[in-house]
Amino acid sequence: MKALYRLTDQGFVAYLVGGAVRDLLIGKQPKDFDIAPAATPQKIKKLFRNCRIIGRRFRLAHLHYPGGKILELATFRSSGEADEVVRDGDMIRRDNVYGTPAEDALRRDLTINALYYDVTNFTVIDYVGGVDDLQNGVVRMIGDPDHSFHEDPVRMLRAVRHAGRTGFILAPETIEAMKRCRGEILKANRARLLEEFYKDLGSGHSLSYFSTLHEMGFLQLLMPVIADQLDDDACHREWEETLRRLDERVAMGARIHQVLGIAALISPELRRHLDSMLDNRTRRSGRLPKQVRDSIVISLQELKVYRKDADRFWNAVKGLGLVQRCVEDGRWAAEVSASPWARDAIEILTLLLGPGEGREQLLQESFKFPEVEQPLARSRRRRPGGGGRRPSAANSDENGGTGAESKRPRRRRRRRSGRSRGPSEA
Repeated sequence: MKALYRLTDQGFVAYLVGGAVRDLLIGKQPKDFDIAPAATPQKIKKLFRNCRIIGRRFRLAHLHYPGGKILELATFRSSGEADEVVRDGDMIRRDNVYGTPAEDALRRDLTINALYYDVTNFTVIDYVGGVDDLQNGVVRMIGDPDHSFHEDPVRMLRAVRHAGRTGFILAPETIEAMKRCRGEILKANRARLLEEFYKDLGSGHSLSYFSTLHEMGFLQLLMPVIADQLDDDACHREWEETLRRLDERVAMGARIHQVLGIAALISPELRRHLDSMLDNRTRRSGRLPKQVRDSIVISLQELKVYRKDADRFWNAVKGLGLVQRCVEDGRWAAEVSASPWARDAIEILTLLLGPGEGREQLLQESFKFPEVEQPLARSRRRRPGGGGRRPSAANSDENGGTGAESKRPRRRRRRRSGRSRGPSEA
């Protein structure tokens, strides 16, 4: 409210927008609040000392508050075809064209996400029929859904997300357009898709979300190995039960970290090799059977899991056997409980097998363990001019290495004779 009133007091139109308005209208507590102002990011920065400008495709202003709270301010966008709009075919790569509230509403994805609240007169502003769709429980794309999905394929995943979280149904024309445009999802940035998956794995609605993606054929495109295994009815039921346990943890107030989400999503692959992993009662070799490693790596490659998440995942998976031994003993072994991967391993084990046989007791005890920083993977020495690109999970083994690290000793660089290094070289 302070941010809204400061903007309006300075003569700028500014509305509360999007998910916050939607949630307030249906009686839910908003997760966060976004503001759509007429002021450009540069003007916002002059008004707020706590402002940071971010973004490339569309520049945004973030207002940072104590406790890690952030308000996002996105200036009203235009639907015009100005020079600032950079396209790759139908997809928008960069868009910094500002416009009016009506134009901004038409540029949004869903009707229920394009509602504005005017704090100056306590009025909800609706340009696209979002209020009617809220009352009727319908998730509908704004404008031509085919054009919208070609412009940004990730909108298809967002439509599924909001249908699952609100309990609404997808509009018939939206469903038909998603069937026609399904293949466009392969054009989306895979890192962006992974972030979208992380959001939904921790949302408390992962079962409905990923089940719908599977029914509509998206998992077959994005995760074919897992999708093929889900054709088996028993495997499909176990996968759904795993996602249900994940949602139950969220309902109890647990925070779902990336490793646990990955384990739930690829649980059919983990279950295939669970006996082999539980038989691994020692970490002396630091390795799992090659067949197990190679099989699981394929699923991580399909998701394009970040290197840091893959390293932490492998650390937990390698410890499943030792943690299972603790479950059988009914207590934590001191050398296991002191390990940074112990909590991740018991969380994954409980997720896959359920809370019985003493796993829930050990899980609760693990929350009392002191936080131990996860060890960083060994890093390769960067060559001059060689770039800073880090290897992805596709090229990582379960030890966090790249599988191609040289064992040759480092050479000491010779200093040129008759010449000492200056301050800039040092």
